Amino acid sequence: MDLVIDDPVTGLAVVICLGVAAQLAAERLRVPSIIVLLGAGLAVGPGLGWVDPDALYGDLLFPAVSAAVGILLFEGGLSLRVKEIGGVRLVVLRLLTAGALVAAVVAAGAAWTAGGLPLGPAILFGAIMVVTGPTVVVPLLRQARLRPRVGNVLRWEGIIVDPVGAVLAVVVLEVLVEEDGAGADAVAAILRTAGAGALVGGLTALLLVLVLHKELVPDHLENAVAFVMVLGALAGADALFHEAGLVATTVMGVMLANQRRVPIRRIGEFHESIAVLLVQLMFILLAARVEGPDLERNLLPALGVLAVLVLVGRPLSVWVSTIGSSLKTRERGYIAAMAPRGIVAASVSALFGLRLEEQGVAGGNDLAALTFLVVAGTVVVYGAASGPLARRLRIDVPEPSGFVLVGAPRWAASLGAVLAGQGVPVLVVPCDPGDAERAAEHGLLTYPGRLQSDDLAEAVTAIGARLAVVASDREEVAAFATDRLGQLLGKANVQVVAADDEDRDARRASPGEHWGQLAFGGRVTLAAQEARYDRQAMACSGPLPPGLAGEPLVHVSDDAIPTLLTTAEPPSAGGTVIALVTPPASASPGLARFLPLWGPPPDQPVSER
Repeated sequence: MDLVIDDPVTGLAVVICLGVAAQLAAERLRVPSIIVLLGAGLAVGPGLGWVDPDALYGDLLFPAVSAAVGILLFEGGLSLRVKEIGGVRLVVLRLLTAGALVAAVVAAGAAWTAGGLPLGPAILFGAIMVVTGPTVVVPLLRQARLRPRVGNVLRWEGIIVDPVGAVLAVVVLEVLVEEDGAGADAVAAILRTAGAGALVGGLTALLLVLVLHKELVPDHLENAVAFVMVLGALAGADALFHEAGLVATTVMGVMLANQRRVPIRRIGEFHESIAVLLVQLMFILLAARVEGPDLERNLLPALGVLAVLVLVGRPLSVWVSTIGSSLKTRERGYIAAMAPRGIVAASVSALFGLRLEEQGVAGGNDLAALTFLVVAGTVVVYGAASGPLARRLRIDVPEPSGFVLVGAPRWAASLGAVLAGQGVPVLVVPCDPGDAERAAEHGLLTYPGRLQSDDLAEAVTAIGARLAVVASDREEVAAFATDRLGQLLGKANVQVVAADDEDRDARRASPGEHWGQLAFGGRVTLAAQEARYDRQAMACSGPLPPGLAGEPLVHVSDDAIPTLLTTAEPPSAGGTVIALVTPPASASPGLARFLPLWGPPPDQPVSER
């Protein structure tokens, strides 16, 4: 017997569970999550017939999708900082104007000729295809690891062009369904909608900054208040002009990201978590509502339209937008090869297709199906090409290999010096003047600012940090540093050195009650290393020589990628092991730091070992 879900709550639970499972599968398979989400939606919708979003949620589906898109654009706007865009500001402006116009014209022509749509719906399709979509672009940028200049162009375009395309599509739709002459005020309608959205979003952002700056709400309610104000800006702007809410939430996010009066880190983290769930929900629900016969009928036309967009539309749009710019040829080539469409295109086409059907305009069903297939096609094509093409064009950044030390007791400073000698970038975050002095003695780079400052994120990014070890005996500093670096590097990549044996045992017994993972499997404590003042770090490519006792701490691969060792057994693979060693009794204190590397010939200079 076929399984058909007819309870809205059950349907929502199934979609959420399916979305999380798809996200985890995508991470394991190292493919763009959007591809897996679309496949999951098609499977439970037209494939198996388990979920029918229209039957489950009726008229509430598209208002909910519109609200979700607004929240996603706000979250995306929080990542747009004007200072990051630098010398490519003009390129972004052109992509949002002349480039968008070229993209719309080419897409409309492709839909009319190759796609078989009537002229009116084809023009509407062209307006919808202007958007590239942060829901797809941002995950692909994260996976491809692009250089900042190229990544910033694509990020700004992807987030800002969403409301631009949505407003343009609304105006085209009104021209199609209204009486003759309705198109005379098209430009004025675009300006009114964009202006109203920008005004509402800007005023709401200023109000939120004032509320937070004056501390009018308690800390634990800041996220809730921000969320309500985002929804308020969305609804208020939409009440003035249709789709102005998307402009409002985008402007609100950008303004908050570029003000200096109040910190917005917690607001950003909260909305980022919401955004992950919203993307999963929307892609699965919108994929599930597409009718199988419509997909089959439009499959071949969609392939033709996709080919035109990928091979003609996007390259031509980027060429027009980058004439005379400082971008290199390979950077332009990558931007021309990256324009995946996202949730806004899919949701807007579904809504507008229904509107066309209600007004008796031919092509409504085909518009939604064709758009969905093209969206899915761009995700597959650009998703598969993003990483390999970035490496081929040499515009990706290397795999991170940097090492952050919070606190620099004698043994940790020595460890940092040996790591730096192995080609690993090292950054020391001093907790007291002594840490800074020891770091300077070893020639290590130091970060002099505050842990809560955005400058720390920039410093960590600048060295390409991969791992962090917190070695501070000040408990409150260690806890805050672990939390802060966990946000930047991921919790799994930050470890804390126990203060003493009691602290180590407590962390092992109740790991959930302490900040951060236990560093080096607990084999090293701050108290023990302070007592052994003569212990130093040394590097060797094999077992420790006879007469030397030590603790292997870090393995550095042949391409200078560090890995923290949790056991005393070094990996059997190649590379170099860095250990803390106690010199023989006959040796003078500090001798170990001068011991040579094992492996290279004795006459090889120290700097080359």
